[in-house]
Amino acid sequence: MAQTDLQIHSSLTAGGELSPRALAERCCEGRLTLAALTDRRAVSGVPECIWRGAQLGVRIVPGIELDCRWREQDFLTLGIGIDITCPALLEIERTRNDSVQSFAAEQAIHTIHEAGGLAVLVPPNEMDDTFPVAAFDGIAAYGSHSQADTARYHTLARRHGLIVTGGSGFLSEDKPPYRPGAVDFYGHEPQVAAVFLAAIHHLNEEKRSFHHDSI
Repeated sequence: MAQTDLQIHSSLTAGGELSPRALAERCCEGRLTLAALTDRRAVSGVPECIWRGAQLGVRIVPGIELDCRWREQDFLTLGIGIDITCPALLEIERTRNDSVQSFAAEQAIHTIHEAGGLAVLVPPNEMDDTFPVAAFDGIAAYGSHSQADTARYHTLARRHGLIVTGGSGFLSEDKPPYRPGAVDFYGHEPQVAAVFLAAIHHLNEEKRSFHHDSI
């Protein structure tokens, strides 16, 4: 079991089982210390999850999961370290039950950047050389991938200067991967967590600088 999981879902995501509060508690029970709540097209569960996580010693990073499409390929993009008060994100959640098409890759990335976050690609099963990997800030190299795929994603990250993340995609305890923290980082978890936290710290510094300059 890992202590880091940068893609988990609460009951705000279809198929999710645990409330944001209960999810933070389950992370604590699993001895996680760092997690990102990335509900599908929803951010309203973040405050409760952060609040409960802080009480239990689990750092919860605000996130969102957007379903995307590039050409004929469906994939997911995570926005991590976002400002959940961003109007664009609130509008996404308000309309999430409408019959809406998937986001274009550039649209998802722009929205996440507008919200001050990192746009992290959850790589699709098939990804050729024309896929716009370089447009993202990070790639979720660890998760339900094979070790060979993880190595390939690491190569892409180095080539394009992306940070590397990983997450279980946890939804509920009766569906794989069954629990938060079910991520195999193949011995690289400390480095992944350290680089990720450094990136989040840099984002927060930029936000504080922008706020100070705008006063």
